[in-house]
Amino acid sequence: MNNVDPIIFGSSTMYERLCLVTEVLGAFVSGAPRAVSAGQLSRMTGRPERELIRLCNALCREQLLQPLPERGGGWRLAGDASRVTLEDAFRFVIAEQSARGRPRQRVAPEEGNADGCRPDGTRREVDLLVMQAAMGINQSVFQHLRQFSLDRLKVAAAGMFPGRRMADEWPSAWPAGRLSYS
Repeated sequence: MNNVDPIIFGSSTMYERLCLVTEVLGAFVSGAPRAVSAGQLSRMTGRPERELIRLCNALCREQLLQPLPERGGGWRLAGDASRVTLEDAFRFVIAEQSARGRPRQRVAPEEGNADGCRPDGTRREVDLLVMQAAMGINQSVFQHLRQFSLDRLKVAAAGMFPGRRMADEWPSAWPAGRLSYS
């Protein structure tokens, strides 16, 4: 990954968080409708159970997961596995970031009145233009992420790719280097 890639998501921290949330939700999609425990998630992701428990509890609050205390713990997807997309993961990360309530740093205006507006009103026009652009970008990002269902991860997790023996038996059925993500 080069330095430009995470800029789409605002920061490398947000990008990494999106990858983790996607990996965790992908584990639930792959295991659906079965429950997944913190221990299983830890083995799959290499992350500490404590971190994953906090994440799964937060995913429950956002109604992406359901807790299963009657089965000795663990969680399962709250909805249909085929409907979970990257948009769900991205919206969760954004909501999580907003909930942290990072205070914004406001630079004191150099000229104009207290709200930063210059006498000619350019600050308001700039704010409106940037807000419109941000809304358009967000809509576009959500639309694109919605197209990537996490049930694509089921194929890899379920071992659906042919083994060596099968490829030797039918060499023409499995051309090398031809994978499709559609």
